[in-house]
Amino acid sequence: MSSLRRLSVLVVAIACASPSDNRQQVVDSAGVRVASYSASATPPSTWQLAADPLLQLGGDDDPATIFSAIRGVARLSDGGVAVAVGGSNEIRIYSRDGAFVRAVGRTGSGPGEFKRLTRLLRIGDTLVGVDGDSRAHVFDPAGVLVRSLRPARRAESRNPRRLGVGEAGSSYVLVIDGAPQAEAEGQVIMQTLTRSDAAGDSLLPIVTFPGYRTHPINGTPARLLLDGEAVTATAMGGVCVGYSDRFEISCYDPTGRITRRVSRDLARREVTEADRQIVRQAYLAANTDAPPPVRQQMERMVLALPFATTAPALSRMMLRDDGELWVSPFQVGVGLPGPAASLAPTAAQTWNVFAPDGRWIANVSLPPRFEPYEIGSDYVAGVQFDDDDVERVVVWRLVK
Repeated sequence: MSSLRRLSVLVVAIACASPSDNRQQVVDSAGVRVASYSASATPPSTWQLAADPLLQLGGDDDPATIFSAIRGVARLSDGGVAVAVGGSNEIRIYSRDGAFVRAVGRTGSGPGEFKRLTRLLRIGDTLVGVDGDSRAHVFDPAGVLVRSLRPARRAESRNPRRLGVGEAGSSYVLVIDGAPQAEAEGQVIMQTLTRSDAAGDSLLPIVTFPGYRTHPINGTPARLLLDGEAVTATAMGGVCVGYSDRFEISCYDPTGRITRRVSRDLARREVTEADRQIVRQAYLAANTDAPPPVRQQMERMVLALPFATTAPALSRMMLRDDGELWVSPFQVGVGLPGPAASLAPTAAQTWNVFAPDGRWIANVSLPPRFEPYEIGSDYVAGVQFDDDDVERVVVWRLVK
């Protein structure tokens, strides 16, 4: 049997608990761990963030800690942090007490250079910076460039995105199947999560699943904003995927063998006018430099943007190397263009935490205007925006 596992177009069949049953339902089925939770189910624990952060950088006049467009934060083995700064296309390294150590990378198209730094990955203290073209540059713990990886390609696919790193120097790359002209009204556009070799060449399929849907808008195929779409998370030992219009997640090992499924019977809310206004403002904020005539045209265009009627069930997932899975509720700003500060959640967000065997073990409340980039066994690292939209790097101690 092929290692490629294909999900059904919009739904994964998962045994569901009775709506009146508050127990966690975790069973084994054909070697797959299946965990399902009723609408009233709750986890046994609530984890918290300590009152004072382990480390905080930024918010001062030091040029080394003035950040613009942070794209990733990773805590290193010695307690220091690496920060991917999109505004300067560099990765900055800081000690555990917050002292600046070095910067690697710069703007450009050569070895160790980024056209548009979009993601920070790591293998231990080896850092991998990924740019908008899905090129990647690997730096050793001393900041020396080890190698550069060209964009990974797969026949009859497009828009490769390098999402994570795997064993033996491999990468997880997400591609859209088919050519752009194949999109039609009412079509489900499929995506395939693949694994490349260390050189970034050969792409082996792991799982194919729904990416997004097109809808007929005045006779033209279009995507509805705030509609369901693919949600992914990668770690050294595997990947998890879902489709955000429902809380159903499937996880696979690097060969494509499914290992667990997790679902919640979660009610979805209606898309509100406040949601739509956030989206409209995001598109305008992403084009503030447009000439006045173009700006006026855009202001008219955003009023005609098509929206889904029901909001997704979830927005983000984060996966640790040990298999622990964190899942966020729907956040209207995720994936939108424009300044990140204006899109950060304005209220506290409660994430669900699932053990490697699918058990729902805890909820974690993250503070308003905070976006996590990395989770550890006892910390959460990310970016915090203050009232003036200044970016700070914050590492919180996780209290279980």
